[in-house]
Amino acid sequence: MKSFKILAIDPGIKKIGWAIARAEKNFKILDFNCLKTSQKDFLFILNFFEKLIKKYHPKVLVLEKIIFSKNKKTAIEIAKVIGILELLAQKYQLEVIEVSPKELKKMITGNGAASKKEIRKFLELSLEKNLKDFPSDTLDAISLSLAGFYLTKQKILLKSC
Repeated sequence: MKSFKILAIDPGIKKIGWAIARAEKNFKILDFNCLKTSQKDFLFILNFFEKLIKKYHPKVLVLEKIIFSKNKKTAIEIAKVIGILELLAQKYQLEVIEVSPKELKKMITGNGAASKKEIRKFLELSLEKNLKDFPSDTLDAISLSLAGFYLTKQKILLKSC
């Protein structure tokens, strides 16, 4: 399998979790964190992720799908952030993969109803990193990068058949 990089993002309004991973035969997290931003600071978000794309040159963008909640205003603002990210993906020709929270939990832990605590424990064990000081947004992004690795690897294997 040819080496490629994955940018995974858990979109939000005030906190956006992100992770960069390298995928070859194995999976390796290169960088991760949580971008804190003021609401509607879309230019800041665009510039931050464009710099990240230029630095790491990912081929795949993995996003968490929006689950529409009762708060329509929040969902609309998150959709705007996703629009910015998809625009960057188009500009830099990144393949976009969307994963729902339930699909993500099932891929990572085998249980679509897994708790944040279970996900944190799985990630700490599999990545051999202490992640207790990172917010759930960052953990979601790390999980998304791993899911992107699984899904892309699966697609490559299916093409070779």
